[in-house]
Amino acid sequence: MMKKIIIYSLISFVFVSCSSGSIEAQVVHNVSVVEFNNLINSNEGIVLDVRTINEVNEGHIKDATNIDFYASDFTAKLDLIRKDVPVYVYCRSGGRSAKTVAAMQELGFQEIYNLVGGFGAWKAEGFKVVSIKRKTIDKQKAMSVIEFSDIIKNNEVVLVSFTTEWCVPCKKMKPVIEEIKHENNDVKVVLVDADTSKELVKKFKVSGVPVFIIFRDGNEKLRHVGMIDKKELMNKIKQ
Repeated sequence: MMKKIIIYSLISFVFVSCSSGSIEAQVVHNVSVVEFNNLINSNEGIVLDVRTINEVNEGHIKDATNIDFYASDFTAKLDLIRKDVPVYVYCRSGGRSAKTVAAMQELGFQEIYNLVGGFGAWKAEGFKVVSIKRKTIDKQKAMSVIEFSDIIKNNEVVLVSFTTEWCVPCKKMKPVIEEIKHENNDVKVVLVDADTSKELVKKFKVSGVPVFIIFRDGNEKLRHVGMIDKKELMNKIKQ
């Protein structure tokens, strides 16, 4: 009995990591289904499902970003998730998510919540399951540094959107970026797939998609990480 209480109670671990010369506290919480549900419904953050696409299509938690733990580029994709907001991780029963948490600590994530018992426990408790099926994503064509530089040089104002096809916040921002593109002829909108355009990701130190960078007369003027209201983004572009 005591063993079950230890497993299913909230356990917190605090780690200290060195990144770019600075020291940041890392907090990892192993949480119950009830606590996990309360957290994702009341706090900012990213829900991360690390199961396979077939498992996801059998049901998943609403607005969960999916990265297959077994994919060859899993760590590279994981590194593109924002590290400055809470991330809520789950898999089928807890094994893959626990390993994911360890990888996230190495990558410098600041606040991680791991669902004890995984999606199986979530369903057993009767919490809401989304059944919308997701398709396997084809990789987009990479944009070269030279091609990108030509666009920046030849346009007065450029809005660059660094996103991925699997990132849920990126998907939510896509209609906003499309509206800005069609409503503003004086703004050149450039869409960059962070999964494929690795040189650009490295050159502009992109970490935590979506990232929006505004260039004016060839120079970077403003940068925003994460979701943003259309009006606020337009105000930044017009500055």
